[in-house]
Amino acid sequence: MEALIAGWTAGYIMAMFTTVAVTYLVLRSREAALVERWVARDVSGPLLIIPILIGAAIGWTMFGLVVGGIYEVASLDGEPGGLGSPSVAFTLAIVTLGLAPTLLLGILWQRLWWMWACFALAFGALFGWLLPHLGGR
Repeated sequence: MEALIAGWTAGYIMAMFTTVAVTYLVLRSREAALVERWVARDVSGPLLIIPILIGAAIGWTMFGLVVGGIYEVASLDGEPGGLGSPSVAFTLAIVTLGLAPTLLLGILWQRLWWMWACFALAFGALFGWLLPHLGGR
């Protein structure tokens, strides 16, 4: 049960990061054709934060629950530790999972490489290290 709560917590923190980043992108590129297709010009910027926050919170917390469930069911807390984590295999799998989309997004949108790197770092830290530490309590 602790791993599920840890996964939900990691997912909620990741949702906060996602909300800030997506809000920044939407408000920054308000005149872009893609944004105008989905959002009318007369919709205020702060009003956009609400659906972004709700969608990110639901998506990331569900992902966190799934990852926490996998950690719990697979009994990965009994694996050997390393890299500052109770389960080095789980941490390496999560870091690899976080790097795959980062490389693709870095190729497609090179201008925002710093944002993708921050997301990968947060993903690895929250799901790869925080979840096993909180799940083992």
